[in-house]
Amino acid sequence: MTALIFETVGDVNSTYAYLCVYQESDKINPFMEISLTEDREILFTIYSFPKNVALTTAQWEEISDKAKIFLPKALANEDAS
Repeated sequence: MTALIFETVGDVNSTYAYLCVYQESDKINPFMEISLTEDREILFTIYSFPKNVALTTAQWEEISDKAKIFLPKALANEDAS
């Protein structure tokens, strides 16, 4: 299975930074975004592609773990500004 790549994105149109998730085989097009709602909850947005994205259980756990680490960091960054 291909490795996952996580990129933190800061956007002036978004209250909080968010993560784009890529497969190593396609470093240009993220297949998922991990963001925070206005209620400070994690939101997973999966993008539609012509080609299916297959993930292992370990990759789903990696995505979940990254989201849980990302949440307090993003909140702290926003609270500090």
